[in-house]
Amino acid sequence: MLDKIIEGIYRGDHRSISRAISIVENEGDSENTRNLIRQIYQRTGNAHIVGITGPPGIGKSTMIGNICALLSERGKKVSVVAIDASSPFTGGSLLGNRIRMQESLTKYGVYMRSLANRGINGGLSRSIWDTVKILDAAGSDFIIVETVGAGQADLDVINLADTVIVVLGPGLGDEIQAIKAGIMEIGHVFVINKMDRQGAYIAMKDIEETLAMMPRGEWKPPVVGINSLTREGYDTLIESICKHRSFCETNREARLRKFRTELQMHIDDELRRKFQKDINGVLKDEGRLEEYLLRRIDPYSAAEEIVEEIA
Repeated sequence: MLDKIIEGIYRGDHRSISRAISIVENEGDSENTRNLIRQIYQRTGNAHIVGITGPPGIGKSTMIGNICALLSERGKKVSVVAIDASSPFTGGSLLGNRIRMQESLTKYGVYMRSLANRGINGGLSRSIWDTVKILDAAGSDFIIVETVGAGQADLDVINLADTVIVVLGPGLGDEIQAIKAGIMEIGHVFVINKMDRQGAYIAMKDIEETLAMMPRGEWKPPVVGINSLTREGYDTLIESICKHRSFCETNREARLRKFRTELQMHIDDELRRKFQKDINGVLKDEGRLEEYLLRRIDPYSAAEEIVEEIA
C-alpha cells in the first residue's frame, strides 16, 4: 500500500498526498512514517518553504489566498499547510483555516491541508516537518506554512521555513508588540496589511526604523504594505519572496542550520524511544522516589544517576 501512495505522491495526486500526510500526522514516528520519508527523501529539497506568522485576525489567510493565486498565475505549483490550535481539553481542532481558504484555492489547483498543533508550542505541529517533505516530493515549487497565529509565541517557524513573513497591521498596536518580542528577529519580509486603514504608513515607518537599529546580516528585510481587497502591493510582496529565495540558494549556513535543528529533534525523539521503557520503570520505583521525597537526593543528582544506569 505504501508503494502505491508514494507513486501517487510523485504524480502529484492529491488523494495520495492526503493519505501520506494522515500517516505522519496520526502515526507519529512509526515504522510506516519512517519508511515513507526514507523512500521519498531523495526527491525533496526543491521546494521553497514560506512561513507566515502574525497575530490573530490580521488577515493571514486572505493574504495566503492572494499569494497562491499570483504564484499560480506565474506557473508555479503551490501547496499550503495551515496550523490550527487544538483544544487543551479534547485535543480536537476546528480547522478554521481550511474553511476560510479551501474554496478560494481550489480553482487554482492549490493543495491545502490543515494540521492541528496538538498542544505543541511555537506555532507549529510536530508532523509539519514530514508533511513539508511529502509536498516537496510531490513537486511543489512553493510550500506556504501558516502558523497557529499566537503572535509573539510563533517563533519555531524560523527553523522550518526558508522565508519567514511577519504580518502586522496598523492601529492595533502590533508594531509595538513586535518590537517587544523575538518575532522581529525571525522575519525576512515584514508585511503591513490593511493599508487602507489610518496609521498604516506610520506603522510601516515604525517597523523600518526598528529594523534599522537591529544587527542584520547580508539580507535586509523589506517592509511591504498591502491591501488584500485590492491586491495593492502584492506584486512587491511576490518580488520580495522571490528575491529572498535567490538569496537562500547561495546561503549554505542557513540550510545547515535548518538541517541541524531537525536532526537534533529526531535525535531527541530517538533517545526518548530507546530509553522510555527503562525511564518508566524507574519512575515506578517507589523506593527511589522515597529517597527523593525525603530530600536525601536532589533531582539533578537523581537524574544523573538514572541516566548512568540506563545508558
